[in-house]
Amino acid sequence: MDVTLPVKRVTGETVAERLTENARERILPARYLLKDEQGEVVETPAELFERVATAVAAVEEEHGNDADRWAERFEELMTHLEFVPNSPTLMNAGTELGQLSACFVISPDDDLGDIFDVARQAAEIFQSGGGVGYSFSALRPKGDVVQETGGIASGPVSFMSVYDQMCETIKAGGKRRGAQMGMLRADHPDVGRFCVAKREEGRLENFNLSVAATREFYEAVQDDEEYTLYNPRTGEPHEVTEWTARFYNESYAETDPDIVEENVWRDYADEIPGIEAYRGDLLTEGEEMTLPARFVWRLMVDGAWRNGEPGLFLLDQANAEHSFDVDAYPDHRIEATNPCGEQPLEDYEACNLGHVNLSLCVADDPPHWDDFRERWDGDAEAGDDLDAAVDAFLDEAVDFDRLDRIARLGTRFLDDVVTASDFPLDEIEETVGRLRKVGLGVMGFAELLVQLGVRYGSDASVEVARQLMARIDHVATQTSHDLAAERGVFPAWEESKYADPTAHPEWFRRHTGEDPAEWEDGYPIRNHGLTSIAPTGTTSMIADTSAGCEPLYDVVYFKNVGRDVQGAEPLVEFDDYFLRVLEANDVDVEAVRNEALSLLESGAYDGPSSLPIPDELADLFPRARDVDMADHVRVQAAFQEHVDGAVSKTVNVAHDADRERIADAYHLAADLACKGVTVYRSGSRSGQVLSTEPEGDGNEERG
Repeated sequence: MDVTLPVKRVTGETVAERLTENARERILPARYLLKDEQGEVVETPAELFERVATAVAAVEEEHGNDADRWAERFEELMTHLEFVPNSPTLMNAGTELGQLSACFVISPDDDLGDIFDVARQAAEIFQSGGGVGYSFSALRPKGDVVQETGGIASGPVSFMSVYDQMCETIKAGGKRRGAQMGMLRADHPDVGRFCVAKREEGRLENFNLSVAATREFYEAVQDDEEYTLYNPRTGEPHEVTEWTARFYNESYAETDPDIVEENVWRDYADEIPGIEAYRGDLLTEGEEMTLPARFVWRLMVDGAWRNGEPGLFLLDQANAEHSFDVDAYPDHRIEATNPCGEQPLEDYEACNLGHVNLSLCVADDPPHWDDFRERWDGDAEAGDDLDAAVDAFLDEAVDFDRLDRIARLGTRFLDDVVTASDFPLDEIEETVGRLRKVGLGVMGFAELLVQLGVRYGSDASVEVARQLMARIDHVATQTSHDLAAERGVFPAWEESKYADPTAHPEWFRRHTGEDPAEWEDGYPIRNHGLTSIAPTGTTSMIADTSAGCEPLYDVVYFKNVGRDVQGAEPLVEFDDYFLRVLEANDVDVEAVRNEALSLLESGAYDGPSSLPIPDELADLFPRARDVDMADHVRVQAAFQEHVDGAVSKTVNVAHDADRERIADAYHLAADLACKGVTVYRSGSRSGQVLSTEPEGDGNEERG
């Protein structure tokens, strides 16, 4: 059959009419619309966007601009669902709370007072609607000496449990669940304990975990060598103590669990294929600590295979791509990310996020990729260069005027958010004020691809991702450059790579599209980081499009978003564009909806092919689990190339995937210069965010 692919546009005269029933009736009233003292909603969706636009645009007056004019433009941007800011901005702009940032990083020092002070600070952030990432790498390992008391340290994982309980307590009364990211360097002596910390269901359930892999560690993995682990208290190679040996040495496996509470060989080894090669005593007490890198790698990969954790954060890669030369300015070194991983942040830095809806940026009459490629290949002068073909295709297929306008307005909006936000801590206020980092990202990428006839994960889709993100990155950077002329550079500019582009030519050219030689005296810019790709969660549900840069999870699925929104039952989400394609091709949409709901509820649903629709239509919508693992990573890497921060993405693999598939994804992500990666094996957790099974035996979003 000849398939009709309609161009997606927002319909409806009023804001309420443009929203889906789930967004209008459940998500917005539960979390975003203002309520009175009795808990009754006192705001409409249109008034929500007006409130946010007015509060953010008020900053324009400080720069001599017409705040009302900019409020109108921001409001139009949001009410037409072209751009949606992060949840705290929607919740808190124009309210007494006024905290507009999504996430923060605050890492504890190796001091008991500071550990609990950071826990208190995190609690204040959770109350304001934000999430927190921490590096626990500064904390001394379990069993290390505490000279002040003569006692021994309990180690990072024990304090993570304290933070987890604190988060559990705080989230009970908040609009948004408290989200946390816990990171530990691969060269910390307790990295083994960290890798197995979430094997037990329900433990540290308010944390995402990632190992911060150093270049030394990853090279040792590749070369099958040992690497050195360091005591953060001294900065020197860790001298193996009995407490360290208790976990890593097989000779302690028979010791009474009341004495040796955790031992890798007694407690975990039988369930980890391949670890037998390292059986024995890995450490000698009193000597400098080294471990086989692949032993730790197997612990990481096995945890990810079991339940998606820990993820992999390429620490040195993130610092190499930072806006600051961290060797020259070590105070700018990054040790952790926000909870979903899309923003590597300095301590006390915040991420202020907003998302361009790519699904609305298709041209009015776009060519289908296969038709275009056939025409391109038939042109003797065109050649067979995929980059050039995609470039020419996008010129016809994408409304770049619209995309550029959204990116420019979104960047300006986010810079205003930095000024407008009332941050929960003085340290955050000061750090954010010096750096002014924002995160302009995308949603709706998968729906854009379907409209253009490009299959997610194909070579063409990878190139589309690279070129679109380069365009957004360059427009955002140019906008920030213009804002610097209007408002001044960010205060720490002189320490940044932008102050000396010729010293960082490849980095500068990639993010600006400019020749560094033309900016020998520095490139003025308002924000040290401009772009980041978040998972978008409920914000993409508000915009009625696919999440972040992910493929479609499915065309219909259950989504667990919290009892405050859904009540006792998860939401049922249909992909909007799927329904539009059915209608455009004269398929009975209501009949398909009813059959999909029936199959979902009975547990018999198995993707678009199980629905009463032509195969040609079903084939247009590849599900996340149907996309090859390597193609997931290639798309992520293409976006990452032109993103200042990072890319939050879940690499989905089938339930029957073995551990080597997880390892392959980690290796490929590192080889393609991603800053981090999360792999999720379908059905490996009992509690799921996204699922096509009535009991939640599906896939989970991480973050």
